[in-house]
Parts: sequence; structure tokens; C-alpha cells
Amino acid sequence: MSNSNTERSNFRSNRPLSSNPPHSICLTDRKVVSFTHLWTIDHFQSYLDDPQSPRVLFSSYFAPTFGPHTDTSWCLKLYPKGVNEKSVEYISLFVKYVRGRSDLLAKAEFSLINSRGEFHIVRKTPYHVFPTGGDWGYSEYLMRMVLTTQRKSELLNSDQSLKIFARVIIVGESSSSIIHEEKKNTYESLVSLSTHFSSLLTTAKENCYDVTIIVRPEQFNNLIYENKSHDLPSSSTSLPKRQNNRIKRKRYSTNSGGSNGAGESSDETISTTLAIPSISTTMTFYAHRSILSARSPVFAAMFSHSMLEDQNSTIEITDLQAETVRCLLEYIYTSNVEDINEHNAIEIFKAADKYQLEFLKQKAELIMSNSLSISNCTMLFIVADLHNANDLKKRILNFIMRNILQVIETDDWRILVEQHPVLATEAFVYSAEHAASCACSS
Repeated sequence: MSNSNTERSNFRSNRPLSSNPPHSICLTDRKVVSFTHLWTIDHFQSYLDDPQSPRVLFSSYFAPTFGPHTDTSWCLKLYPKGVNEKSVEYISLFVKYVRGRSDLLAKAEFSLINSRGEFHIVRKTPYHVFPTGGDWGYSEYLMRMVLTTQRKSELLNSDQSLKIFARVIIVGESSSSIIHEEKKNTYESLVSLSTHFSSLLTTAKENCYDVTIIVRPEQFNNLIYENKSHDLPSSSTSLPKRQNNRIKRKRYSTNSGGSNGAGESSDETISTTLAIPSISTTMTFYAHRSILSARSPVFAAMFSHSMLEDQNSTIEITDLQAETVRCLLEYIYTSNVEDINEHNAIEIFKAADKYQLEFLKQKAELIMSNSLSISNCTMLFIVADLHNANDLKKRILNFIMRNILQVIETDDWRILVEQHPVLATEAFVYSAEHAASCACSS
């Protein structure tokens, strides 16, 4: 095999960047400068009523206070009775590039502010090349008659003044440059550090491990519905905020299926057939409590409160598969997971939520979202609700709404209606409300 083919084969889409360190690093940058100006025109109504009023009003000059364009000058121009015959029924508003060394690419945003500080008539121009002395804006910014109707109080202040708020955004040329050697060395050091931490995990028995993790999963991970005889409390000041939010919303628990499963107990549970088949494999991992504590608040709390089983530095996990725990530890030690995909994303998502690894949870959530289908959307809907993944849940609700006729014909949906009626009702209500709003907007 040629050298080029060898290099090409090393670049797999699911491998982390640390496995494919670049030979050089480039940054493309573009300077953007944004600055604002507030212009108050006292007794503005008089300019509309007076037939001899000035044709155009100018604000004072203003300029950026930082960046490469502080030597430029700008002003606002307002025509109370329009800039030309076509706009005679309108107020015309422009920003003018008064003075500068060269042409500039910029855009403007205009709005009116009333006495309550509310923004009205917000309009944004596209980008425009300003020559020195050139202006850009709206010849028909606002109809004059609006200021004499019931909206007058919304736009004018109590003293009949008009306040105009303007923002100018200047963009410069883009440029690319090689990252300085110091920054490149920092990047390479981080890659090297990740590799060393990974070796701590894979050769932990020879690297002073102080925690043993035994994974004894059951045959299935089922989604269990809690059929409580009374409502759970909606709040509890004695619990941390995260726990409080989850107990308020909890309608399900994750249970491994046995009498001594890791799921939360309930007065009465009804098992559904929404199960995720898995291979029961017992495996032992060796880890370091300092690393686990630094990366996971749950592990940190576990070690600080002496919760280790029999105080012998052993953690037994029964609600996750061994392969899931391996991926979890890989992420904790290296911030990367090479083997996450649509087949194991749900389990990794649940594990990340359990141990409060937010970035890993988001990565699994993205894969779950991209793999939505008629056959799995009901199960993902329950998982998203159970783990308070609101963004994922909304995407699933939108998917169900668009495919409601096919979804309700699946066996999983019938189980959802029977065992999780609150969730089923939520999905129907969401579909009905949003379908109605779409029909109105069209």
C-alpha cells in the first residue's frame, strides 16, 4: 500500500483529533467593530407640523471607541418629510460615513426607543460599501401618519421627543495565519497529556490505581413507569437544586430488571416491553479517584461521603453495560470517545447523565437526534423525558408531529399510550397545537 493510502486510511470520521494531530495549525480571522449612538430629537412633532421646518436633520458626529477605525467619523441623517417625492409620506433615516481613510464595508441597525426604554421599528440594512461621504439607510423608514395615531405614545416620549438608537457594524478583510509556535506547542502538549492519561487507564494496575470498578449488568435495561398512589412533592428545600428538579419531574426510573436492581424503588411498578437488549458481561476496571473526582461531581460526592462499598475502594455498577463504562472512563481520562454511535448512544447518554458529564451527554444527544426514525422515536421520547433533555425532547416532538400517522401505528406507541399516558397526551397536544399554528401561518 502506498504512503498516501496509508495516511488516508488513518483519518476515520469517528476518531478524535488527538489520534490525528495536524502537522500545522492555521487561524482565519476577520476584524469586526460594532459601535452605537443614541440621538434624541426634542419636540419632534413640531418638525412634522411646521411647513417651514428643515428638510434634513443631522446628529452630532460619532465614532468607534476601539479598534482600527477610531479615526473615522459618522453621523445620522433624518428627513422628517422624506428624502424625495416617492417618500414624502415617510420619515427617511440614514447613517453617513463622514470622514475616513478608505472605503469601508459596514451595515446599520436603526430603532426607536420610547420613555419605557422599549425598542420599536427595528430595521437592519444589508452590508454596503461606504465611500467617504456616502450614506446608507431607509428612504421609507416610518410612515409619518403613524406618529399621529394611537401608536404615537409607543414611539414618542412624554416630552414629544424622538429617540433614535443606531448601531454600525464594520467588517474588515479576512486573513489567515499559521498559529505561533508557542500555541502549537500548547496544543501538542494537550494531545500528549491526553495520551498519557489514556495510558493510565489502560495500564492502571501498574500505575498506582486506588479504585476498582466492577460492572455486573443485568440482561436488560427496562424503562419502568412509576405508578405512585400519591403525587411526589413538587419542591424540597432540603435537596440540591439538580436533585429537586429531577424528583419533581420523575415519572420513570431506570431499573435493571432484578429484585436488587439499581433503579429507584416505587410503591408499585409496571414493566413495559420498551427494553434495550444488552449482553450481560461482568468486567473489572481500575481507576484513580483523583481523576474521577475532578471530572465527575457524582464521583467526587461519592468519595467525599465515604460511600464506597464496604469501604474497600470498590464501586459496583449494575445498571450499565461494561462497554458503556469503558466509554465513560475513556471520556473521563481523555475527553474523547472513539466508539460512540447510534447503537450505543442511548446507554452512553444515560451514563453521562448519571455521572453529570455534560459534554459527553450533549455528544450522545446529538447522535440520538440525528438517528431519529419511526421505529425509535417513542423510546427516545421516553429517554429524553426521563433525563430532562429538553432540546432533544422538542426535536422528537417535532418529528412525531410530522410523522404522527406512521408513529401511532407502531407497537411502541401503543405501549406508550397504555403505560405512559401523560407522555402520550403531551405528544398529542404538542402535535395539535403546532399543526394548527403552521396552518395559520401558511
